[in-house]
Amino acid sequence: MTENPGGTPPRDDEPDRAAAAPPPEPPRPPLPDETEVVGSVPPGGAVPPPEPPTPAAAPPPQAPPAPPVYPPAGGYPPAGGAYPPAGGYPPAGGAYPPPAGGGYPPPPPAGGYPPPPPAGGYGAPGASQYPPPPPGQYGPPPGGYPPSAATPLGEALSYGWNKFTQNGGTFIGAGLLWILGAGVVGFLLSLIFGGFASLFDNGRGYGGFNLGWIVLVALWSLLGFIVEAVFIRAALRVTYGRQIALKDFFDFADLGPVVLAALLLAAINLVVGLVSWIPLIGWLVAVGVNFFLFFTLFFVIDKRLQPTDAIRASVDLIRANLGATVLFVIVSYFIVVAGFVLCFVGAFVAVPVVLLASAYFYRRLLGEPIAP
Repeated sequence: MTENPGGTPPRDDEPDRAAAAPPPEPPRPPLPDETEVVGSVPPGGAVPPPEPPTPAAAPPPQAPPAPPVYPPAGGYPPAGGAYPPAGGYPPAGGAYPPPAGGGYPPPPPAGGYPPPPPAGGYGAPGASQYPPPPPGQYGPPPGGYPPSAATPLGEALSYGWNKFTQNGGTFIGAGLLWILGAGVVGFLLSLIFGGFASLFDNGRGYGGFNLGWIVLVALWSLLGFIVEAVFIRAALRVTYGRQIALKDFFDFADLGPVVLAALLLAAINLVVGLVSWIPLIGWLVAVGVNFFLFFTLFFVIDKRLQPTDAIRASVDLIRANLGATVLFVIVSYFIVVAGFVLCFVGAFVAVPVVLLASAYFYRRLLGEPIAP
């Protein structure tokens, strides 16, 4: 028995256990992937620098939010009363999806929109809202024009005055230039026929009439109708809602039909002038003929009718509205006469007002819309 129970000292013949124990193993160096213990020093005594921290990975990009739907379901405004946030218009691609519940209405069939107005006419872009019909396709309807429902005398004169206050300077400036030009033309014609004194000498003409005087009266009548047509064109442009300038009073577009109509009217007035020498009857004939020719130049310029067709249209329109036209012409005549009585200065106001009122009255009798 080798056991030593209790506290008895060991015997001399018992082996030494401490001497018999195996020697301790030498410490092994740490592996590269092992974490060093804080405070430990590797062999050699050198402390390695700390490794830099590894940067965090960037988050993956997120897809942009889906564009809102226009219009939102349920109509305008959407549920809750809030519209899409700022930046949502227009959606991606620039196209708006059709609204829910049937989409947009189909476009009108071919020919549903009115054709564009002719170039240069009253229907030019931003100029005219009511273009005239094509040439040769306008005339009095079968059976003549229906009578106007009301007498637009007060409306016409009020319209003429209001438009004169807006365009009076342009009308007055154009009138002064035309008077100056007419004076030069009259002076040249008097020189051609031997001076003003010879024009008033009726004793040298055939049958008591001076040939130079007759020619001068005819030329003055022709020039007067051309100038009247220029001012009528400007007044009609105002009724179509166009702004007029000084150059519009020297616009000789479509001058051929205007000159033909002026020649025809001058010839009619020349014949009527010869008849007007008959006391009372001749004067009534002259007044009646010119009364029924009142709208001839309006139809030539506005509807582009030939002179003979324009005369017929003027007669038909006046016959259908005889009472209203008689009243308008009489009042207009006294307005112009009153303007000339005031030392001719009032004529620069009276004549444009009557022309603008006449353009309104003409289109009002035709039942056409007039620009406000």
